[in-house]
Amino acid sequence: MKHKTYKNYWFAALFLLLTACASNMPPTTAKALAKPELTFVDLQSFDRELMASLSEPLPKVEVAFFDRITPSALPDRLQHWMVSVESGGGSVKVVPPKSSVTAKNPFLLISLVTSLWSASDMFKSMSNQSHYKSAQGFDAEIILKIDDKGDSVVERVVFLKKLKG
Repeated sequence: MKHKTYKNYWFAALFLLLTACASNMPPTTAKALAKPELTFVDLQSFDRELMASLSEPLPKVEVAFFDRITPSALPDRLQHWMVSVESGGGSVKVVPPKSSVTAKNPFLLISLVTSLWSASDMFKSMSNQSHYKSAQGFDAEIILKIDDKGDSVVERVVFLKKLKG
């Protein structure tokens, strides 16, 4: 009988320990809040935030950048979203800098357009990822600016809800 009693205490203690730990853990599938303005970070959390924002009835969602991003080096994570916009019938437009100063290398704009066209292969690999589908029904504008070095860089990306009609 003595052996059985210790066994019961052992299971009870283990059960209490596991339930105490589980109740203090944050949920792993927390829903991201929809925001009209996001900052790009090349992490999965950005995808969740953008998906949440595009899924809400916001007329536009703007994505700013911490880092200096050249038009020819648009991160793959963001290119996936651009491909989804196009696959849903939307357009991706590059808006040149408003400044009268000419960028040092105007061919960067051409390379951006080329990289977006070559991203069609990316669509095949991401077609089974449903969170990108929230970008369908949007147009996108890649807004450029001239930085302090005189180079064209991406200032922000704006997702604009397409008007139904």
